[in-house]
Amino acid sequence: MIFEPTYINGLSVITLNPFQDIRGELLKPFNTEMYQYGISNNVNLNIKEVWFTKSKKDVIRAMHLQVGAFACEKIVTIIQGKVHDVVLDIRDNSPTYGQYFDIILDEKSPKALYIPIGCAHGYKILNNNSIVMYMATQLHVAKDDVGIRYNSFGFDWGIENPILSEKDKNLPLFGEYKFNY
Repeated sequence: MIFEPTYINGLSVITLNPFQDIRGELLKPFNTEMYQYGISNNVNLNIKEVWFTKSKKDVIRAMHLQVGAFACEKIVTIIQGKVHDVVLDIRDNSPTYGQYFDIILDEKSPKALYIPIGCAHGYKILNNNSIVMYMATQLHVAKDDVGIRYNSFGFDWGIENPILSEKDKNLPLFGEYKFNY
């Protein structure tokens, strides 16, 4: 694993090193020891929940985070397909507040994102049946799962009519709501 800090405070891109042989490929997106020493000597992730999403092309799943007592760090990677991933810093005390980072995550060049507490996350599906895996340091709590409307912070998603959940259509605009993370 190679950890590359981004210009967003605390956000890292992790290049994964697959093992390949005649049977296929093994990909290890998480190893406690490597994360403890790869991101920072102060980070020791205690992953409590793992989940997958499988989506159609032109779906936007955005821009979510968990706040309050269950605010969490996340590791996100692509299992199958291709997505345009976006992370927005909404920590008002951060030097990168209001800035976003975007990257294409593709199964053919495996990478993961380490997303710190206080950053909203989302992505646009570029291939049908894309599967994204999340690992989180807290259990999901519906009342603490909040977000920002996908088109309210200046990022161009490159699509006029995305497929969105009702929840995502009605999220507050960036700057309209103060989150307790």
